[in-house]
Amino acid sequence: MLTEDQLAGHLRAQLRREIAAIEPRTDLLASLRRRQARRSLAMQAGLVAVPAAAAAAAVAMIVSAGGRGAAPGKSTVLTAATVQRMASESRLALAQSGRATISYRLTSNGASQGSGTDSITFAGKNWNDVISQTYPARNGQRSHTEVAINRIVNGQLYLHVEGKDGRARWYRDTNPAGHPSIKIPDPRTLFGLLDPSAKFEVIGHRVVGGIRLTELLATKPPRLRALGWLPGVAPGARVEFLTVWVDRYHVVHQMSLRVKQYSTVDPIYFKKSKNGNLELLVPSKTFLKEARAMAKKVRRHDHATVGIDPGLPATVHHHVEVAAVSVAFSGFGQPQVITAPRHAIPQYTRG
Repeated sequence: MLTEDQLAGHLRAQLRREIAAIEPRTDLLASLRRRQARRSLAMQAGLVAVPAAAAAAAVAMIVSAGGRGAAPGKSTVLTAATVQRMASESRLALAQSGRATISYRLTSNGASQGSGTDSITFAGKNWNDVISQTYPARNGQRSHTEVAINRIVNGQLYLHVEGKDGRARWYRDTNPAGHPSIKIPDPRTLFGLLDPSAKFEVIGHRVVGGIRLTELLATKPPRLRALGWLPGVAPGARVEFLTVWVDRYHVVHQMSLRVKQYSTVDPIYFKKSKNGNLELLVPSKTFLKEARAMAKKVRRHDHATVGIDPGLPATVHHHVEVAAVSVAFSGFGQPQVITAPRHAIPQYTRG
């Protein structure tokens, strides 16, 4: 294992080679230094404090005496080639198998909307997702946690959920469509956030499990790419903060991000009619269009009608929704055993 001084020397040499390769003009380097000195530190101060890991090539400016070091006096923006290599090496390290633990907290207008964890294991085309969701106390109900497991083995879906008797059992889905409404998310898609446009800078480092990791901060919001599977993330969401933790082989070990989105909730109320059907009610014709669009979606699973009740409140609510997410990757390329559960009960589930 390299000593701190050897590692620092190795990284300095690599940084010098990258700078020499692009051969910037002297006046350009001076301009960059001036811009770095003027850059506000407000973004760093508001960062969600959950570590994330990946491998940094241009980390030569960070040298500390062990443990978690302070941020360097001068920031270094990683080159596009380095960031692209981080994404490539991370995908390669998890190409065949691995694990990812995704933890999240959701708020709306500052109030907690719940939290949870997805523990995902994958090996080839076999997947296992242990889902734990905690809901805050609301409407007279106590805070509670629900746990379920989705598993795919050789294309067959298995679910570990509570039955009508309240006991959790394994079920084997007999829907020939493979239950299209259940998809285990691929955490490797998060590497799409490693884009040079985010202007990653080195801000610190730490040793985790004997591995020296470097912390990188995205100083510009990265583009959100096909990450709708993340809890609390919907079209129009914006990544406000992103940090990644990398090892010296350019492999991401952890990520931390905060996503914000703004939404407007129209006064649409749900009511069960006497015949058991679902009824969507609005206070006036103004909201009929939105109610009919929502009813169309509901009809995929249940019968729904739309009506007007002038006595209902017509308040339109505006929400600021925030999802704080941390991801830890592990088991890089290591064999992962995902087997079909024995004695699973056949069950046809609607897609």
